[in-house]
Amino acid sequence: MNRVARVFLIVVSIFNSFAGLLCGLLLIAEPDGRLLQMGALLPVVQTFPLAGIFFRDFFWLGVAMLLALGLPNLVAAVMLFRNSNKQYVVTLFAGVVLVLWCSFEFIYMFNIAAVGYFVVGVLSILSSALLARPQAQARAEQAY
Repeated sequence: MNRVARVFLIVVSIFNSFAGLLCGLLLIAEPDGRLLQMGALLPVVQTFPLAGIFFRDFFWLGVAMLLALGLPNLVAAVMLFRNSNKQYVVTLFAGVVLVLWCSFEFIYMFNIAAVGYFVVGVLSILSSALLARPQAQARAEQAY
């Protein structure tokens, strides 16, 4: 079970880092959303809180996607490959951020992809918690 959870976290971290970084960069490069075929969503985005400051286009959503989804998952993937002591803390953080991101999407622009990502986020949180427990117990035993 632990091996399946770890492989799941590695795959999810790689995929989400690639998707978050690529989509974030594409939204920053072309804030009108045309590179991702998102132009139809612009009127929805312009109804967000603080729309007049941050959501005239997709630029700040691209920055947020890059920082909130792409980078944490990239760090998680690197830490998982290096078998770092804090790897599951970072995957837990990335999972929580993904769930929060999807929750925001549920409120403002419900879509089926957000449901899938939400499920992946919840599974990431559960996998991280499952794998962090034995690691914490082993450190506690070494302290004595």
